[in-house]
Amino acid sequence: MKRLIFLTTILLVLAACNKPLVQYNSDFEGTWFSETQYNPDLQVFVSDELVFSGKTGSYQVDCKDTCSTNLCDCTAKLTGTAEVNQQRTIIRLNSQTKRTFQLDAEPYEQGGEWYMEIDGKKYKKQ
Repeated sequence: MKRLIFLTTILLVLAACNKPLVQYNSDFEGTWFSETQYNPDLQVFVSDELVFSGKTGSYQVDCKDTCSTNLCDCTAKLTGTAEVNQQRTIIRLNSQTKRTFQLDAEPYEQGGEWYMEIDGKKYKKQ
């Protein structure tokens, strides 16, 4: 019984360490596109997309940027709960397939536009 209480306590402490991303910093809320890069495998220019709204987030990979104002034909998409760790260095997207992102720079304003840097890529808020 003591072991069960101990394990439950550990799980609660670990869960308490993460905070919903938008609750931590509301500047994350919105749609973000990475800088366009050429993908030689697909032979097209692609961008990644991150969307944070409330407690949820989504991540789309290698999307074509030739579909008017939205990205399309992405190779993969993950949706789940967006959290930031206690050290504010990692964003976690909790879905069936968990994905972590290295937070290199939180959202910042430059020349009237908003940017952030994740996994070595610069993202611009749309």
